[in-house]
Amino acid sequence: MKPCILIFGQPRSGTTWIGKLFDSHPDTLYRHEPDSVRKLSLPLFPAKQEAPQFRGDLEKFIASLPVMRSPEVVGKQPLFPKSYQSAAGLVAYRAGVIFAKAASRVHRHFPTPFRPTAARSENARLVWKSIESQGRLGVCVEALPQARAIHLMRHPCGYVASKLRGEASHRFEGTTPGAESVWLLKRLVKTTAGKEHGMSEGDIKRLTPVEQMAWCWVLTQENILADVADSDRVLSVRYEDVCANPLAMTKRMFEFAGLDWHSQSERFVKASTAAASADYYSVFKNPVASADRWRSELTPDIAKCVKRILRESRLSSVYVDQVEVSAALPETTT
Repeated sequence: MKPCILIFGQPRSGTTWIGKLFDSHPDTLYRHEPDSVRKLSLPLFPAKQEAPQFRGDLEKFIASLPVMRSPEVVGKQPLFPKSYQSAAGLVAYRAGVIFAKAASRVHRHFPTPFRPTAARSENARLVWKSIESQGRLGVCVEALPQARAIHLMRHPCGYVASKLRGEASHRFEGTTPGAESVWLLKRLVKTTAGKEHGMSEGDIKRLTPVEQMAWCWVLTQENILADVADSDRVLSVRYEDVCANPLAMTKRMFEFAGLDWHSQSERFVKASTAAASADYYSVFKNPVASADRWRSELTPDIAKCVKRILRESRLSSVYVDQVEVSAALPETTT
């Protein structure tokens, strides 16, 4: 199996932008949230020691990624030229994605007629971007010894503000962030982090929706960082640090993942940070404004509530009251 790169993080934490930064490299094969289309059999927060029993399923899943055809997985814009793909192939790929997305309005996940698989490339690196499997990161790294992972974190106030903004603009289908938080917290209280905080399902009902979202952030990040503490194949990165210095941080992430630097990626870094889009899911944003938006969006009471919950966690050392670009992650991370 070829080495793969995992880009894992919570929703609304910049994972799509970071994923497309990796996709901009001509030697990567990018798959966008494939585990949201083809569900894995693993629990959402498996114990790291259970990795051997899930290795077979994960290897099969990784092997299936190059041949997936769902436009949601293979068609996230923009689509970049690749070293293993001809110019004509790129034109066919882009046209196929447009056709499949239009057809998916009638038949969900309508297969893209043509997409690259990099089957004949010895240098291509598979990139799996996920918000679905964030709690599985420790197991994935243990079960996939050739994988390298980027674990992305965002300030909990930024996470909460983005979720609230999405709810207010009706961006979420099927459920609200509040209902999702309750569902997720019921699973998180059974994890190691949940038990350390002495939380129970009864406690969840007494929390406000904002408190629920903040506790989701705390318990999720504590579980992830505990799982990857001893791994030298996981790089934990703060979204705010990438926003503050996109070029240097992208180079750092590429070097960690074993990718060389390429002019195509440099051009995309500059393009994606030079113009701001109004679209909620766009990867073209003013990065500093995006990182700091919560300061003007959240009311003082909501911001105070989120920070109070953060102070109950050892992760308070990751984010001080004012985001400091020089702040270090806890020593438990790589």
